[in-house]
Amino acid sequence: MRKYKFFLPAILLIIMLTACTQKKAENVREKDRFDIKVANNVVEKYLKYVSEENFTEASKLLTEKLKKSTNEVKANDLKIKGFRVEEMGESGGKGNFTVRVIKINASKPETQLLDYKFKVLKDGIDYKINEIKPANNKESFRESNQLRLRKEKEVETFLITDFDGLPKYAYSKDDSANMKSQLIPKTNYGMMTLNYSGDTIALTTTGDGVFLGILSFDDTMKTQGSQGGMKGGGGAGGGAEGSDQGAGAGNAGTKGNREKPIGKEMTICDIIQNGNIENLMFSKDEKLLAAQYTKGNARCIRVYTIGSGELINVKFEEEYPLNKVDVVFDRFEKEKMIYKVVPKSDQDKNNEFVGQWEMSTKNFKIKKAE
Repeated sequence: MRKYKFFLPAILLIIMLTACTQKKAENVREKDRFDIKVANNVVEKYLKYVSEENFTEASKLLTEKLKKSTNEVKANDLKIKGFRVEEMGESGGKGNFTVRVIKINASKPETQLLDYKFKVLKDGIDYKINEIKPANNKESFRESNQLRLRKEKEVETFLITDFDGLPKYAYSKDDSANMKSQLIPKTNYGMMTLNYSGDTIALTTTGDGVFLGILSFDDTMKTQGSQGGMKGGGGAGGGAEGSDQGAGAGNAGTKGNREKPIGKEMTICDIIQNGNIENLMFSKDEKLLAAQYTKGNARCIRVYTIGSGELINVKFEEEYPLNKVDVVFDRFEKEKMIYKVVPKSDQDKNNEFVGQWEMSTKNFKIKKAE
């Protein structure tokens, strides 16, 4: 009996030491394990910082090697407005990501769709980006009265549409009874953006008010006519702004010689009188389009369904006191839209609506973020 009393503490000690050893081994394995979700969060956080032009915080997510080989990032006219992770995977203890990135120029009609390749390493307990390779997928820009498209590295560009390809009349969403059709302004092109699939563009035209439409296109089709796709042209790298090839460049020659546009179907969204559209962005599932607009002293958001061009059932103009606050689009995330309500003046900073809000893109319910 005494022998058992002697061996029992020893057995318990061995069990405890074994359990501690196993726990330490599990902690080591956990430390070495590559978590693809954490790596994905790092990539998304980096793109968010860059879109906010917070390059200091973005730089903290890079390895020292990448920092040394990267030129200082500076703000430019083409800004990241949205991104969508297309592919992710782990290989050899590294995370590999392909991300579709949308860039928009707020100062002239110009938009880019890029494919970014990221490699993420695990450095101790931290995850760092070790490689970034952007590649142009498509870009669209204005040339005279045309919107043109360039694909990847191609020199040849293609006509998406010109003013003649746009409808002549449309109804404003402010006219809920559709009592009066209005002439679509065609003095110039304004803000525009490609979608993530690269087969649709949301475009605006300006003049007496601003027109918003969604145009699908097929860049695989063969264009006909004497131009057959123009060489060179403007774009994200240079300047077709104010090209003097003539306002009729897209209509040059006889009707039979006219370059065939690749635009297929136009969905009319809106005409906003006495206003302007400052920002456009497609949701990640490409079912919605958000438009940031100003009208008089009001600054607000409208959200349209892609297929019909109709407004969703949330009227932000009626949800918030626009004489005291501005409603500002921030970004689309998975199944929700993030926006901010900001005061117009210091007197309104304590307004109950001020803060960050989100809207479900499934049931369109809105709530203030906690």
